[in-house]
Amino acid sequence: MKKTALWLLLFALLIAAAGYIVSLLIFCDPLTTKSLTCHPLKSFPEYYADNIRGHLFAGFLALGGFLLSLKTFIIVTMKENVYDNPKYIEKWQSANKENPSLKLYLPLKQLSDFLYYAIIASISTAVFQLTIGLYEHWITALISTASSIYATLLLSWCLLLIKRNLDTWFEYLDT
Repeated sequence: MKKTALWLLLFALLIAAAGYIVSLLIFCDPLTTKSLTCHPLKSFPEYYADNIRGHLFAGFLALGGFLLSLKTFIIVTMKENVYDNPKYIEKWQSANKENPSLKLYLPLKQLSDFLYYAIIASISTAVFQLTIGLYEHWITALISTASSIYATLLLSWCLLLIKRNLDTWFEYLDT
């Protein structure tokens, strides 16, 4: 689970770096100027501070608070309706005979862990907007943007895990 979260962090950093490189290639001519920045890129931190930072702060603070308030409800509801279902336990027992390393509540633990990671990333992203994001420099804008990409990737992963759990739940509702 932590490995997946670290891969998502690496992916977020790569997206942010790729965005900078593409912008550099589009707006500047790094081969001719031998510079890693130019006027359009120098204006990005100002644009970021004026138009993006406040929205990211409010959005990710609200998202972190929302996930924090719903985490326990989501986990308890999934446990009661999916993992404590006799049909699920029966299916798990038959699968566990073939593969004894399977854990009954592993998918629920994964969901719980990733919701926790998403909460931490969302609140951290909001904090980044009001700490390093206040310093108008392209590196701080890039770090703040990368943190928001990471929080979004974690949230997307949580949605995927929730979808899997709901599919399992609906499977037992239909039978």
